Amino acid sequence: GFRAGFASNERRYALAAAARAPPEDDASDGVLDSLTNVVQTVSNEQSEEDNLAPENARLLETYRRRAERINGMEAELEKLSDAALRAKTAEFRQRLAAGTSLDDMLEEAFAVVREAAWRVLEMRHYDVQLIAGMVLNDRRLAEMATGEGKTLVATLPTYLNALEGQGSLVVTANEYLARRDAETVGQVHRFLGLSVGLVQAEMETEDRRDAYDADVTYLTNAELGFDFLRDNLALTSDGTVQLRQPSFCLVDEADSILIDEARTPLIISKQVEAPKDKYEIAAQLATVLKQGTHYEVDEKGQQITITDTGFRDAERVVGKSLFDPNDPWAPFVMNAIKAKALFEADVQYIVKGNEVAIVDTFTGRVMEGRRYSDGLHQSIEAKEGIVVGTESQVIATVTYQSLFRTFSKLCGMTGTAMSDAKEFRKVYGLPVTSIPTALPVARRDYPDVVFKTKEAKVNAMLNEVARVHEAGRPVLIGTTSVQDSEEIAGALSDRGILARVLNARPENCDREGEVISQAGRIGAVTVATNMAGRGTDILLGGSAAVMAKLRIRDGLVSAGCVDESAEGTEGIEGSAAMKVSLMDDSFFPAPLSPNAEGGIATAAAALLGDGSDGEDGPLPLLELEELVSIAAEKAPISDPAVLAIRAAYDTIKAEFAAVVDPEKEAVRKLGGLYVVGTERHESSRIDDQLRGRSGRQGDPGASRFFLSLDDKTLRTFGADRLKSIMDSFRVSDDMPLEAKMVTDAIDKVQNKVEEYYSEIREQVFTFDEVLSTQRDNIYTRRVNLLAASDDDILSTFKTYSQETLADIVPNYITAEGAVNGTGLQAKVQQYFPNSAVDAAAMDNMKRPEVEAYLDAAVLKAVDDKMTAVDAWRPGQFARVAKYLSLVQIDNNWSDHLKNMNFLKESVILRKYQGRDVLQEYVTEGVGMFETFLANSRRSTVFSLMAYTTPPSGSSS
Repeated sequence: GFRAGFASNERRYALAAAARAPPEDDASDGVLDSLTNVVQTVSNEQSEEDNLAPENARLLETYRRRAERINGMEAELEKLSDAALRAKTAEFRQRLAAGTSLDDMLEEAFAVVREAAWRVLEMRHYDVQLIAGMVLNDRRLAEMATGEGKTLVATLPTYLNALEGQGSLVVTANEYLARRDAETVGQVHRFLGLSVGLVQAEMETEDRRDAYDADVTYLTNAELGFDFLRDNLALTSDGTVQLRQPSFCLVDEADSILIDEARTPLIISKQVEAPKDKYEIAAQLATVLKQGTHYEVDEKGQQITITDTGFRDAERVVGKSLFDPNDPWAPFVMNAIKAKALFEADVQYIVKGNEVAIVDTFTGRVMEGRRYSDGLHQSIEAKEGIVVGTESQVIATVTYQSLFRTFSKLCGMTGTAMSDAKEFRKVYGLPVTSIPTALPVARRDYPDVVFKTKEAKVNAMLNEVARVHEAGRPVLIGTTSVQDSEEIAGALSDRGILARVLNARPENCDREGEVISQAGRIGAVTVATNMAGRGTDILLGGSAAVMAKLRIRDGLVSAGCVDESAEGTEGIEGSAAMKVSLMDDSFFPAPLSPNAEGGIATAAAALLGDGSDGEDGPLPLLELEELVSIAAEKAPISDPAVLAIRAAYDTIKAEFAAVVDPEKEAVRKLGGLYVVGTERHESSRIDDQLRGRSGRQGDPGASRFFLSLDDKTLRTFGADRLKSIMDSFRVSDDMPLEAKMVTDAIDKVQNKVEEYYSEIREQVFTFDEVLSTQRDNIYTRRVNLLAASDDDILSTFKTYSQETLADIVPNYITAEGAVNGTGLQAKVQQYFPNSAVDAAAMDNMKRPEVEAYLDAAVLKAVDDKMTAVDAWRPGQFARVAKYLSLVQIDNNWSDHLKNMNFLKESVILRKYQGRDVLQEYVTEGVGMFETFLANSRRSTVFSLMAYTTPPSGSSS
């Protein structure tokens, strides 16, 4: 009966849409009239959303009919036992093997997943979630509003496609989300008999390989990309982890991963010694150079230009020309000025101990393992007084565009996609389908409030937060940088308002789940950098379930259930409790009853055991958290320790819910979560993500952005006209402009930003298409080499030798046919030292005779070398040939990447000459690639023929 009511609620609107029209501000009519001229310049072309609307409606109607058929299967599936429901997986696989298509089984498979999700998680897919699952299965991108259950939706197509046995990947934006999804919804797949893998940083090769070999694998985009590159640098098959190409890949937060992060390629580099003195001197020099006198700054293009005065003064300091070819200083000085003028601590990067860590401007998280290239990272280190690290040389690189286009069945989901629908379709072949919400959106989005200065903006925003907080309404403040988030939290503290901070600092990132679980409680104030990709819903009144899991985890840790010596805890001072950062009592909505405390003690005793079982005793932290996650769900279990944890969890959750549930109604009456934006992001999608944290699943809510004309996005992309209008009407600094006209004018500026970065992504994509073709060629060669037998390797090496000989011969025979036998002999024996070649004999030969003579001599030299090397150890010649072939490909590929980058920079400048930049890049790039292949081949031949075996008796 409860389930039937649950289903019927899906078709019932819980709330009426809130009134949308806010009152106009008292700004002067003259200012608004002048702004009208700015707004009227916006293009009147029909939006991408409008163009897609009819197609969207037709698709949704088709999917709706299929959803009704899925609903019709529910009653029969309810009658099945757990074992019978699990047996459906084997049945589906048998039908696939017999020729049934995935689409033919979709409806029944989706119905099975929905029934399993109800039994395991007590979560039932809404009809709109079934529709979203079909959209994903059809290689589309599903746009779903925040809070509509994207994580649960992913189980549907992931299960269906995993039945083929090629594996399904679920790619998320960060490791927290990957682990959370594997632990929670991953239980649905396990219940149905599928294996579930999780790829995390610091995992060993064997563990990674096992995770990729699972039916369903959860991982981040960064781990997927770097594993792809590392596999294509492996020197043996044992060094690879992605042993198969999964047929299905689902990307969560697809706009963040496929669009925003696509501007920056993934890079693996090798370290070379850096000239530390130069970086440090250049950093000192940059501190005395002045903007406007010595250099100019282009914030939009993120470039600096040194003036004539700057060159002259800098050269006087270093004592030579900055462009001295034997001792160049120009790149060091320019990077030092860039580090000073364009890169700010706690904005683009943070300092962690003796390390500079890049902050992703789109997700607000630290980009682990990433470094700025071309010496910029070292310049920032010198600026911050950190020991300058080694320089890097790229040895492998790939863009996300190239990486994700390798999957035969790619799909994605996100809260905001329609604005970039054209780019998704063009680059990834992903049409966008907008999924309707289960309940109407009741959030009120107020027009932006614009001030002339940042100080006035911040003061107005703080006053608004204080006013709302006094009534008890929860507030989420979104910022664009770590620095701003901490300054605002500090300002609120000065006013006696406690604000929890969520930003890129490790101590805050690690508590993401805790912060979000409390953000919807009465009186809560949360300050967060970019909320895109956070992946955690803010529940009004708070989440009793999340807080109960945290409380029982803390209780088990305090009881000694975490192994301090486990991998990953080295170097941590104090106890495991310190490692976990236990929550203080004020975090939880209520103290525990004696009954709940007793439940935790019972669970700890069951987990630790009496020592008689080899599995008794404390666990690594991640294993403990996974057990708690499993216990918190409803999947059938038999482990006594997990059952004891579940009993304690149920008790604690009930006690917390008794406090939290009434709070939810109180917060709803206060108007729901109030989202405050402190600056427009360079992408409107990110702003929409922030707004979308409020008003989830029909809840009330509101949002408002406080802006100033000093904000970087507006300042960089042309809000000066707006500022001149405000100046002309003598608008005071603290007078707000609040009207739709102002918001529309700001939207136009933001559109210019998005167009600019879209052009950057398009240029990256266009040039990478050329490099991608070359990369595919090389990586295919590497895969073939790794899998090649000894006979195949020998055949390949003989071909290399003959091709190298073909490169040599033409250089020693004139157009008239005269042969330089002495020169030819010397060059051939340089590559084939053991070859028997007679210079005098060749002097009297014609070209065909020379070629036949040398071909026979070289092949004999190769056979003789193989015999000598294999006499030391059978098969050694083939092993060394394979190793050297791979090493030479990698080394020369690194040089080729550097040369291609130089070529790209060169041809871009040629556009000012009216030349076809892309065509010249393609033409010259092909020639450079042929040179790279030849160099790799010749180096392999030279190295192998010069190889000597270890001394007799050695086993090295």
